Amino acid sequence: MSFEILDKDLGGRIGRLITSSGVIETPALFPVVNPVKQEIPIDEIKNVGFNQVITNAYLLKRHYGDLVREVGVHKFLNWDGPLMTDSGAYQLLMYGRVDVTPDEVLRYEVEIGTDIGVILDIPTQWGRPRDSVLLEVEETLRRARRALEQLRNWDPNHRMLIVGPIQGGDKLDILAHSARSMARLNYDIYAIGSPTTLLEEYDFLTIIRMVMTVKENVPPGKPIHLFGAGHPLILPLAVALGVDLFDSASYILYARDDRIMLRDRTVRLRDLRVDRIPCNCPVCRRYSVKELMEMNKVERERLLAIHNLYVLWEEIQEIKARIKEGTLWEYLEEKSSGDARLRSAFIKASRDLRKFLRLIPITSGRVRAMHVTTPESLMRPEVQVHISRLFNNYKPPGKTTALVLPGEYLERPYIRDPMVQWLLRELSRRGLMGRVHVFIQNPALGPIPYELSEVYPLSQHEYPVPTPMYIRRVALRVLIRYVGILRSHGYKTVVIATPTRYAPLLSELLSNAGVEVLIMPVDSRKSLISQLPWILNLLVQG
Repeated sequence: MSFEILDKDLGGRIGRLITSSGVIETPALFPVVNPVKQEIPIDEIKNVGFNQVITNAYLLKRHYGDLVREVGVHKFLNWDGPLMTDSGAYQLLMYGRVDVTPDEVLRYEVEIGTDIGVILDIPTQWGRPRDSVLLEVEETLRRARRALEQLRNWDPNHRMLIVGPIQGGDKLDILAHSARSMARLNYDIYAIGSPTTLLEEYDFLTIIRMVMTVKENVPPGKPIHLFGAGHPLILPLAVALGVDLFDSASYILYARDDRIMLRDRTVRLRDLRVDRIPCNCPVCRRYSVKELMEMNKVERERLLAIHNLYVLWEEIQEIKARIKEGTLWEYLEEKSSGDARLRSAFIKASRDLRKFLRLIPITSGRVRAMHVTTPESLMRPEVQVHISRLFNNYKPPGKTTALVLPGEYLERPYIRDPMVQWLLRELSRRGLMGRVHVFIQNPALGPIPYELSEVYPLSQHEYPVPTPMYIRRVALRVLIRYVGILRSHGYKTVVIATPTRYAPLLSELLSNAGVEVLIMPVDSRKSLISQLPWILNLLVQG
């Protein structure tokens, strides 16, 4: 198996997964192809832009048996790209049994020439007793170990990539056990199983918890597949946490119910109160809502399914573009702003992101402006790493007085601001550099020592002006912590120049700081300039 990571942002990565029938660029979605009754011709799936599909080896074996074995699954389906086969676990989940053994279906996958095969695991059913789930997970692990042994005989050249399903559902400790145990086996791809019910209920929060649990316990270099995920709302968040592959029949399931996907929601065709679906795909350019409603159900279902495929394909392209640009976090904030359920999942992910800092790069190699727009913006890795370094790695210089300047009145990077340069020269000329530590209170990021102000992202960021209090409060909390650090290093006095409107709040917050705090209200850059000589004289007097 060859999986090469080409680019990354947060936990998302653009990669090349090499199969016997071609390369899959991740993140990638596999549309489900029903081998018995496929409403959408497979060539139309390819015309949309999908390079890979998934079908069901159990159904192929049950309905067509030796025919597919003789001609191969690619020729049978008339598909020349990468092809993945499920093993019948979905049928086991839905109907409780399948009339095939794990060995039989695995060997069949090898014999029909599938590129990516899944073992016959036991998917976790929601509401199952805990003891039953644990027993089923252990049985899946037993099958996983046996599958690798069998493949040495059936596929000695390792042409078929093999997928190891990780089960346990929302019982996260069992899921973690399943992930750790599966990680000890040399599978090409690891898959997170059984989220279908959650996706149907838009329970994105539980799905994210499952993804984070698995990612913490599997090798970071292996591709991760999320079974059954095929909605534009969940895809970018799952990618940001490290999911590379998806499969779904949502495009046709929604169409059967006259539901259409849009980038930020799902709507029923009859509920649209416009002439045209707000989409630029070939279906929506050609047909009005009224024309679609007046069609016979079979044709309407086909066209809506094609529309849904285009929406999914465009979402994957948007995610890839965001990874390359380094703007995946901004996209998550934008995407989650219109759906409360997705917002809950995003907040959970942002708060737990520290667990992933060992897996997630601080930057993706591109230095660009970081936009701080919400409280969650301050949970992004770049900000959290800055705060961690400020308190754990940066040691304040051995001085006695700290001078704090208001960042909203200065140019970035702060060390190049003419006012800051003049101040530093005056401190040096007056012999004060040995006892005065200068830092800037950034309205969004909090305290920034002037000598660190060129480090990314301390100058390469934007925040709303005027800065909302829900952002400024976070910066003030960081300032209070930093004053505590200064006190522990022997500082006696902190002089703070701050916008007048925040002076009373700062006085209250720092009333028990353990050091002498002097608040200097200023209202503008001009006001700050006029106050600096007075502040300098105050510092000279000690």
